Amino acid sequence: MSTPQADSISSRYPVHLFWLAAAVLVALGYLFGLGGDHIPRNGDELVYAHIARLTAATDQWLPLVSSYDFMRNTKPPVLFWQAMVAGGWGDQWTLLNLRLPSLVYSWGIALMVGLLTWKTVRESDSQSTRSAFNGTAAADHAHQAVMLGAVAAIAYLSFFSSYRYGRPYLTSAPETFWLFGVFFAIAWSPTKLLASRWKFPLLAGVAVGIGCLYKSFAMVVPVGLGLALCYQTVGARKAPWQVFRRGVVGDGIKVAAICVLALVVFGLWFAVDPQPGEVWREFVVGENAGKFKSSPGYFNVAFSGNSGFLVILTGYFSNAGLLLPVSIGCFWAAWRSYRQGAAVSPAEKVLWLWMLALALVFMLPNQRSTRYLIPAMPALGILIALYWHHIGRIWFGITLVFCLIGTLAMVLIAYGAIRATQDPWLYSPLFWIFVAGTAVACVAGIFRKGLTKPVGTLASFAVLFSLAWVTQPFNGSMGEFKPSTLQLLKGQDVSVPSNFNGHFERYEFIITGAKVVPYFAAQPVDYTDVDALFKNTRYALVQRRVGQKPCEACRIIDERWDLRSRQDQKEGTLGAFRSPETYWFAKEYLVERVAP
Repeated sequence: MSTPQADSISSRYPVHLFWLAAAVLVALGYLFGLGGDHIPRNGDELVYAHIARLTAATDQWLPLVSSYDFMRNTKPPVLFWQAMVAGGWGDQWTLLNLRLPSLVYSWGIALMVGLLTWKTVRESDSQSTRSAFNGTAAADHAHQAVMLGAVAAIAYLSFFSSYRYGRPYLTSAPETFWLFGVFFAIAWSPTKLLASRWKFPLLAGVAVGIGCLYKSFAMVVPVGLGLALCYQTVGARKAPWQVFRRGVVGDGIKVAAICVLALVVFGLWFAVDPQPGEVWREFVVGENAGKFKSSPGYFNVAFSGNSGFLVILTGYFSNAGLLLPVSIGCFWAAWRSYRQGAAVSPAEKVLWLWMLALALVFMLPNQRSTRYLIPAMPALGILIALYWHHIGRIWFGITLVFCLIGTLAMVLIAYGAIRATQDPWLYSPLFWIFVAGTAVACVAGIFRKGLTKPVGTLASFAVLFSLAWVTQPFNGSMGEFKPSTLQLLKGQDVSVPSNFNGHFERYEFIITGAKVVPYFAAQPVDYTDVDALFKNTRYALVQRRVGQKPCEACRIIDERWDLRSRQDQKEGTLGAFRSPETYWFAKEYLVERVAP
């Protein structure tokens, strides 16, 4: 319940509007650097861009085409079709165009997160402990609902998993949108939808099927488990083990119908693909059933560190990135609330059940990854907002320490860039003001009680934005060849370095119009057999550390700056501190052989 003093404060300072504006700015911040070559992403993004480009070149939707026999039908076709349409079937083939649909999906998820939080808080009892007014957030319950809705959206967009997998072309955003969307709908109106005889099951089946067409038919398993738990514990209000109850058969039929309909939608791929046998062999058997195979043995892997149960058990926390401490604090606050007998709203139950279902199912395969839990990260964003007032200050304080370290790391990278380029004005004063302001805010939040939670909520995205800003110069003219060089290379074979599956595809966006011929170089800056490259092509791209010559018997035509990836283990982490200019950055030269 608000107090007269609180009402007076919030009438002068509309806190909820500040948070709403902050959420909009964070969402728009996802646009910054979106078309660049150096955004956080899955390394396989370029493989899938390669498959989409070659398929588009055939002017056919199917079959999918790839230079790799072992990487073709590794994803259902909708993700590739999305790229083909967004890229104008090759006519507007840019990273920005390919990634824009992912961004729209991420914005849609953030909107669902904010709206569901707003509705849940608004409908909750204003006297309940979970939504109790503490005199610092807003003037009344409605303003608090708006504020916490914005907090939820900011938290979700500030998760590193959201930023890394919600912006690139190879994204988790589409399946998250469609799969989480089903549980969003249930949480929005649980009584009505769980009682629906056919309308909701029909729409849910189609939505899950579309999600499967982005990811895999296997997603019906966690969705089915999550739906069964919702019908049992939220709809029938029974414990999960009390299955012998009235209406259980009808609910079971609904869940089965949703899953079957989703599989039918997914099965359209087999119906329209001219090579259904290849789809079965490569996708169903190789990509999905293969995740249960393991030469070391199932339990040896299950209790290992790289792909063991612990990966899933801690996955929601690690996916949160810099908000890891806050996510742990959320779980702790929820547990304490449960032990104290506080009521749990149906919407909150749905969120916990969806998170539980994903975690339980994806502990079964031998290949375990935190990425499998991403479709439930919106639920975690909502829960952080619902318990925001009850998460201990210590958890936000630890987050601020992490964010301060992250900000200092951005300063270190910027310092290395300046040393490498010898350009003291490489970054504008606004950049330095921003990182300095972030650092000062983190320190203030650590020591000032009233600032800890607000700054702790916003600081994570500030660090992510700093990361985009510190790499931005290398996404611009410094990371490009001259227009005359691009004109020279049109139609020409050019040898390019590659140290990962499909990594060479990046050069389709860098030297547009050239014919890319990849050569393997585990560490491109250390590749020495440059003369061998000229046996197949006239031109070659060679990377070198700052100050090193590209080769002896060759002529330099052009050069650009690049960010290194997959640094050699011999350099060690301390290499980033000893010589950041060579650890993070390299020069890439376009060379041709000097005539004998």
